[in-house]
Amino acid sequence: MTTRKLERSTWQKYFDDVAKRLPSMRVGVSVLGDEIGVQLQSENSALIGISYDSNDQVFEVATPGISHRVPSPKEIYVREQSGMLTSVEVIGEDDSKQIIELRPLPSLPAS
Repeated sequence: MTTRKLERSTWQKYFDDVAKRLPSMRVGVSVLGDEIGVQLQSENSALIGISYDSNDQVFEVATPGISHRVPSPKEIYVREQSGMLTSVEVIGEDDSKQIIELRPLPSLPAS
């Protein structure tokens, strides 16, 4: 696995490219912060989308149950395995960490 920090100038393009080739995935979203501890926002939900809007400066992960948004992130780190995105860590302007874990959906058995 490779973890790397994305340069701010590449955030929108990176997530636009990922969204085009991302297979059906499950996602878990956790928020870690000094004042809140660890808060689970979503666990094992179907991923609808993941993006960064450079105009509004907002990172977003969407599932059927929630739309988790991080305004004005400071840093974004991605972890990839075999060219596939497996997790994202977003550092918010308040220094909280948003951890997004991605897992492929299990294959359906052949009939």
